Amino acid sequence: MTYTTRALTPADAPAAAALHALGFADPWSEASFAAQFADPAALTLGHLEDGAVIAFALFRDIAGEADLLTVATHPARRSQGLARALLIALTQTLAARGTARLTLDVAEDNAAARHLYASLGFTEDGRRKGYYTAGRAVPVDAVLMSKSLQG
Repeated sequence: MTYTTRALTPADAPAAAALHALGFADPWSEASFAAQFADPAALTLGHLEDGAVIAFALFRDIAGEADLLTVATHPARRSQGLARALLIALTQTLAARGTARLTLDVAEDNAAARHLYASLGFTEDGRRKGYYTAGRAVPVDAVLMSKSLQG
């Protein structure tokens, strides 16, 4: 497996939106990705293979806390450690910047993501009842998780 890793830019928005649509019932638009990739508070990394985005992760870092906004991996490339590598690299960058805490929310029924986040040291903080509705007959809770980076 040979791929390159780099920060994504607004020019990568179409590829990010297409990849996001493969994994989410309520995917972000190209315009949403372009705006995030241009935002100085956003920190993103993507893995590219033959010029195609195969995985990416996006944090928003404000006032000493960073929130994981979204992470996506091409379905054919899941369970290969791509998202893990991105999250580890971004966590190290955020810690070096002095970010104190990382937060995220994840659908209660997304066992793979919950396992990944727990294995990276995130712990459950709470829930938002019935938060996720897109593509579901019955709403699913959002599990709130966080990880301390300092001290």
